[in-house]
Amino acid sequence: MKQLTDFDGVFARGVEIGLKAKGGKDLAYIYVPNAVATAAVFTQNKCCGANISYTKKAMKTNVLKAIIVNAGNANAATGEQGAKNCKRMAQLAAQKLGLRPSEVGVASTGIIGKQLDMEKVEAGIEKLFEDCHAKDAESASQAILTTDLVKKHAFAEAKIGKKTIGVAGIAKGSGMIEPNMATMLGFLVTNADVPQELLQEWLKEAVDKSFNMMSVDTDTSTSDMVVLLATGEYQFATRNHVEILEFKRILLEVCIELAKKVARDGEGATKLIEVQVTGAATHTEARRIAKSIINSPLVKTAVHGSDPNWGRLLMAVGKTPDIRINQDSLSFAFGAVTVFKDGEPTAFDKQEAVAALSGTDVIIHVDCGMSTGQAVAWGCDLTKGYIDINVDYN
Repeated sequence: MKQLTDFDGVFARGVEIGLKAKGGKDLAYIYVPNAVATAAVFTQNKCCGANISYTKKAMKTNVLKAIIVNAGNANAATGEQGAKNCKRMAQLAAQKLGLRPSEVGVASTGIIGKQLDMEKVEAGIEKLFEDCHAKDAESASQAILTTDLVKKHAFAEAKIGKKTIGVAGIAKGSGMIEPNMATMLGFLVTNADVPQELLQEWLKEAVDKSFNMMSVDTDTSTSDMVVLLATGEYQFATRNHVEILEFKRILLEVCIELAKKVARDGEGATKLIEVQVTGAATHTEARRIAKSIINSPLVKTAVHGSDPNWGRLLMAVGKTPDIRINQDSLSFAFGAVTVFKDGEPTAFDKQEAVAALSGTDVIIHVDCGMSTGQAVAWGCDLTKGYIDINVDYN
């Protein structure tokens, strides 16, 4: 698979500097010196980390041309000193790259409530930027992980106009995951030339259909973001409806792939759950129903145990506030096995239903039978492993 550093003018690298308690790479940069536009979507957690406040402010006046990321420490709930440390990281990275500090975004993920070890960070920045033009997306994707078990990459491209335009990204996320936005870190690059306002609009739309439809444990993080940088290498007609749709398609494809990889790698997870809702009163209500199902501990544990208990689906649909439901028109299926039809139980082969819930990819379909509203959400099963990981996380 192609990676973000396969684009001309995109550089990335990750190194180990000792911030993670269990060791491993924990400091990275992504550098796009000729970036023409930057878009970002941030967590809506009111207790956000210093990096969120800093990067939001920087983006009000500048196009970001680099991002420095540390893992192992979220730099959240760290007060005035945490804000100073965040700013210092940007200043040091900017010096190494010949940029203004306000052209450098900062991302931090990890333990909340502990000050960054700035002695390690400052020495680490010296080490990280020994090569400012590295083409090492692999080490960068490793350095942004916390409790993740796997690195997460995605890439898509298409012929748009006369040029082959692509979008590539890396992400991290495993626990404290219900994007609102973002509850994970995602860094995307495109070789397209897109105006800032359109890039922001299109990223938000893609995030709403991907990361914001994914949940591991219903918890929205303090520190995370999705950022998209455009290199400006290739132009397409940003007023041509067909070309716009094709760019938005590949952007959404990358975002969905990364979101699914985050959900699949949920803490302790053994299964990826995809919930498809059709026939809802509106698309908005379909989204809420899908997220209610994905977030239900009873549904998640039933999936883990391969238990075709459709009563838990009925509960999750019905408890969703302020939506319109006609119980007599509801139908449920696990994979291809219909278990509830038009508001009533229906005969089904239990072993077939169990088999549909036993794989690593589980599809649940809910048809509300009311109108044309539809949505898809992604999550994972809930296991004892989730408890074990979070008891040990300190």
